[in-house]
Amino acid sequence: MAKRSSIVAAIIAVLVAALVAVSCSSSKDGPGSGRGSVTFTGSIQQLVEQKCVTCHREGGMAPFPLATYEDLKTFGALAKEKVTQREMPPWGAFDDESCTVSRGYKNDLSMTQEQIDMFAAWVDDGMPRGDGPVRVAATTEVPAAGLAGKTDTFEAAASHMVEGGANDEIRCFPVDPKLDADTWVEESLVVPEDQKVVHHALVYIDAKREGFAKAGRAGSYPCFGGPEIEEQTLLLAWSPGGTSTKYGENAAVKLPKGAHILVQVHYHPLVKTTTGRVNLELKASKQAPQRVAGFVLVGNAEDSKNNAARLLPGPDDPADGPRFLIPSNAKGHTETMELRIPPSIAETRLAAVGAHMHWAGVGLKLEIDRRAPTDGEPASECLLGVPKYDFSWQRTYSYDSPIEQLPTIRGGDTLRVTCTYDNTRDNRNLARALNERRISTPPAIRLGGDSLDEMCQAILVFVD
Repeated sequence: MAKRSSIVAAIIAVLVAALVAVSCSSSKDGPGSGRGSVTFTGSIQQLVEQKCVTCHREGGMAPFPLATYEDLKTFGALAKEKVTQREMPPWGAFDDESCTVSRGYKNDLSMTQEQIDMFAAWVDDGMPRGDGPVRVAATTEVPAAGLAGKTDTFEAAASHMVEGGANDEIRCFPVDPKLDADTWVEESLVVPEDQKVVHHALVYIDAKREGFAKAGRAGSYPCFGGPEIEEQTLLLAWSPGGTSTKYGENAAVKLPKGAHILVQVHYHPLVKTTTGRVNLELKASKQAPQRVAGFVLVGNAEDSKNNAARLLPGPDDPADGPRFLIPSNAKGHTETMELRIPPSIAETRLAAVGAHMHWAGVGLKLEIDRRAPTDGEPASECLLGVPKYDFSWQRTYSYDSPIEQLPTIRGGDTLRVTCTYDNTRDNRNLARALNERRISTPPAIRLGGDSLDEMCQAILVFVD
């Protein structure tokens, strides 16, 4: 046990040193493997139940329901537009020509191209109902909120109100869980009181208990680029419709004795003022697990001089070497970073992955080059492709594989993160951020924590 803990701790220490400070469950397999005579009762109903209804229902966080045939008749054209553009369902990770991931993801919301084509053809054909029965109960049942088997509930943003009609805001709320001993978190979930206004939440372990001092009497503070604390260890990333975060088979993340928690919440206000309260629910134990898990962030290399993580040459670098710089009005601009795992690091496995950028970010790819692959293991592999990244729908993607089939990482291997940006007004997320600051022309973007700075980070969940 001690050996496993030291291995994960060593990996985390190396990777964190490389940082610059600065959901609706389903199976991917499903109806619609081809086109033909498509009807609501024949194929579309099951597809929508799997991919849409957990959010698009009465009382859900989506702006309109898709729980009945009549709902789809009303919103079918809009749904087709969002589905064909892969804006919905909100799942940015899928295979494209630059990245094919050999493992599936748990609770995968994405539609295959065949399913997208089938849905579009059904709408174009006038959205025929078909002759089969409509399963009303299945489409209107509200899933139970909260984490089954939870041991702890912590309230954040108890008195925070989200003002109607205001701009988006991102705030950090410190929480003191009053830990009198090391605690091991096996599963976690964010539960907003009003999920219509919470676009996503990131939860951090605040080992040095810095959050309350930053929050002051207000009880919270703005924190767009991150919690702005010296040691920031991610505990989970959540977005509406998302399920709980599990850290792997018989695995848990350590909450050190006396540590605090910081809950970073991205609010997207509605017309009316409403509560911003969120709960953090944990399934935790004082008993050490069989396997130790840990979150780390890889990337944010500003130049090529860092020995731990280095920026590779890019398309718009200055004469004196690689620099993280996204020119004004650049579309499809890329920044690529590499991290070499020290040879002293023993084998560990990757249970989940994710992406983090700001408003200009539109895509991220994480790859590995293995120094000494074992039998049957690829020398190079794409671990995550997010060709449709959206800051408002950040999440982690857990591999749907047993522990022995998860990707391995060893000393001498190289991780490579490539981020793609759209620094033009064609990027709706960026255009909205520019409008809020009354900026007409997109400025050149550098690495940083401000809303108009950028980041390039892959989220990794290790299991020893």
